[in-house]
Amino acid sequence: MADVLERQKRRPAAPPRDPRETLEPLLDELMRTLRFERAVVLLYDDERAALAGSFGTGVSDAIARELLIPLALVDDPIVASLRGGVPQLIRDATLDERISAPVRETLTKAKLGPIVAAPLRSTTERPAGQDGKRGAAPGWEHRGEWAGVVLLSRASGVTQSDVDALVPFARQAEEAITLQRDVDLLRDTSEAFAIEKEWLWWMVNGVGDAVLVTDSNNDMVLQNRRAELLFRASDEDSAGKRRAVWMNNFLFTAALSTWNLERTVATTGREVTLVDPIEGDELIYEVITTPATNYRVGMRGTVSVLKNVTDIRHIGEELARGRERLQSAEEEIRIERDRLDLVLRNVPNPIIVVDNDNHILSMNPAADRLFKPASATSRASHTALANDARFTSFLAGLRLDPALSKRGEIALTDPRTDDRLEMEVSATEIRDSRGAVIAIVSVMQDIGRLRELERRRLEQVLFDSEKLAATGRLAASIAHEINNPLEAVQNALYLLQKEFGGDAAKRPYLDIAARETQRMSRILRQMLGFYRQQEAMGATDLNALVEEAGGLVAKRLRERSVQIANQLDPGLPRIRASADQLKQVLLNLLLNAADSMPRGGTITVATQAGAGAETELFGRDAVQIQVRDTGDGIPDELLGQIFEPFFSTKPGKGTGLGLWVSQGIVQSHGGTMRVRSRVGRGTTFMITLPVQGPPSDARAA
Repeated sequence: MADVLERQKRRPAAPPRDPRETLEPLLDELMRTLRFERAVVLLYDDERAALAGSFGTGVSDAIARELLIPLALVDDPIVASLRGGVPQLIRDATLDERISAPVRETLTKAKLGPIVAAPLRSTTERPAGQDGKRGAAPGWEHRGEWAGVVLLSRASGVTQSDVDALVPFARQAEEAITLQRDVDLLRDTSEAFAIEKEWLWWMVNGVGDAVLVTDSNNDMVLQNRRAELLFRASDEDSAGKRRAVWMNNFLFTAALSTWNLERTVATTGREVTLVDPIEGDELIYEVITTPATNYRVGMRGTVSVLKNVTDIRHIGEELARGRERLQSAEEEIRIERDRLDLVLRNVPNPIIVVDNDNHILSMNPAADRLFKPASATSRASHTALANDARFTSFLAGLRLDPALSKRGEIALTDPRTDDRLEMEVSATEIRDSRGAVIAIVSVMQDIGRLRELERRRLEQVLFDSEKLAATGRLAASIAHEINNPLEAVQNALYLLQKEFGGDAAKRPYLDIAARETQRMSRILRQMLGFYRQQEAMGATDLNALVEEAGGLVAKRLRERSVQIANQLDPGLPRIRASADQLKQVLLNLLLNAADSMPRGGTITVATQAGAGAETELFGRDAVQIQVRDTGDGIPDELLGQIFEPFFSTKPGKGTGLGLWVSQGIVQSHGGTMRVRSRVGRGTTFMITLPVQGPPSDARAA
């Protein structure tokens, strides 16, 4: 506020009254009394530190304003009259060399030759040399606004008597100037006071808080509009509002009285509870009180600023409740996190959480064993780093898949045992509320062990199926061999029934024999039907079947240093077949090939559309599978026996039924199975299958 008032004081004062209004009546009377013909009034210009022409009588104002006499010209008689306060007689101003040439020229133009220079000065002056204006000569400085010189002239000339006659005029002019200056000063002061009062009013009422002044008896002296809403009511207001205002006055006065008893000198802040006169709600105010003294009347009082903190208090209470809820939620989250950590620590599968840069954020102990081994050996550390690099590269490839959940396989190494681990990774993206990916959770599962269990199960299934097939074929063979003589017995019984049909004693025995032979025939047909029972056939992808079978035995083959190389025809058509039976055939061939390579080698599995050399038999509507190995090969003398039951080139190992059963499966599909082998070079099995399935199935379709 002090800055505002100071700026107000520095504002330019209201423009003073025109000096012509004050001086012209005196000047006209003087000229009429002393018979002067011309006159020019020069006023002091504070900015230029010079006497400047203002107006003239008998001289045009334009010529009068051309006059400019610097106060620094101390020898100039016009300047001397102002400084000395005594009129000066100048016989001929147009020739007086004490006057500067430009001024003499202007005086000549104004026809001011003989002149009397009479000073115009107010009665308020200041000591010499205090202003320091540029160009001001020492010895006199003027504070008033109207100070100057009047130049009076007549054509007949001027005398000393004219100078003496002008002394009373100078005093009258000084009194008039002083009076006018006091009037202007009073007017400016009143205007400044009114302006300051207006700004003070806006300042107090522009504040959003209630501000009021109370005297020593706690009676309210002044209050702004905000305070009036709380503490003032009129007769036109409702009874409820008047009651609320009365309550507010009572509560605030009581609180103020209590605070005054504490005799606090400094500004203090306290709280008081009031009532909203409009809504009737409870309002909480923080009251800042400051002792005040009106030195003009010697009264003491208190300035109080009431800041409405109701919402702040309510917000504080809500924040406190929110903090309690947050603490409860944090406790629940901590319990849930501990429970989750307990679960993750006990999950046997590795679980890893990475950020968008594939940096590991967290992992469970199972993952620690792969990526952060407890052993500090260089070998274990190197293995862990290699695992991390493989996993990072694997995740980078998975990110190209737009699906939310992704699945793939990765080969890692156990840092403790150096065992190769085949891991199936299920990666799921975690997104924030805006849908941006913030992390990826990967769960690993060791599918190598599962595949080993599956391989062993399949081996057992193969073994059981081989035994079952052998039993079935044996039963079929026995049934076939018994069925022929049984047909002869049935024919003989038929002839006997014809011949002895009339013999009542023999007839029952012949009927019994006929019925039993028929029952035996039905049993034999059931046995043959059991052997010929086929698996349900459907559209089968041979390429996928080859990859699946290779995956099942991959670990066992790696242990024997055997690799599988697939050469699959991408244009291979689907065939009608039993996928399980063909998988059994492929597994038999792969395991036999591995057994033939004890020192390791390569198994090549190739598929192609067409029947190759079997085209004449199958036509073009067929597919072919070749399984080649780089093993020891099969001697020529044994090639003709490998498809016989119970024949094996591995004494003491296996049942000798694998190839026999495999050939039977291929033949049941309407295909052929051939072998080509060279000792020391390897063996190739070629399977040709019709696309439409076995002939009987194709006809049914």
